[in-house]
Amino acid sequence: MNTLFETRRLVARRFLPRDIEAFVAMRNDPEVARYQSWESYSEAEGRAFLEDLARLHPGCPGWYQVALEDKATGRFVGDCGIRIMEHEPRLAQIGYTIARDGWNRGLATEAVGGLVDYMFAAFPLHRITASADPRNAASCRVLEKAGFVKEAHFRQSEWFKGEWADDVVYARLRSNP
Repeated sequence: MNTLFETRRLVARRFLPRDIEAFVAMRNDPEVARYQSWESYSEAEGRAFLEDLARLHPGCPGWYQVALEDKATGRFVGDCGIRIMEHEPRLAQIGYTIARDGWNRGLATEAVGGLVDYMFAAFPLHRITASADPRNAASCRVLEKAGFVKEAHFRQSEWFKGEWADDVVYARLRSNP
């Protein structure tokens, strides 16, 4: 199965070889990478990532990434990550990245909403979390719009790109009271 879920404007699917150029370009954009764990990303790293990912399946413990494709154009516009926790498979974490030309169009909110709906429907999850740098106000808004609740703000808890950074944790429950 290539497609995991669809939203009004997006198809979330397995990565394909045709995604490599846009994926590497997105990861090499300094504004996109600002709050991400990478600084730069080579084509060789991208190819190795896709090769490793081809052996994985959503729902297995650990991280699994899906490509986001614009339905109207067929273009790669970003990705989402699913992490089923190794110690407790009813707990999960998500991540997401949108290429800069897709910013301020609601694509991240749409992707996260679709991802969460898919995860709760496909897996026996109780709780999904997401972590963000609070300086990334846009990402925090995405999570709030997608029904996540801010549960914690850890001050200077992460050594990140040469400095101490804060970390905020958001969560959404299956019951989402």
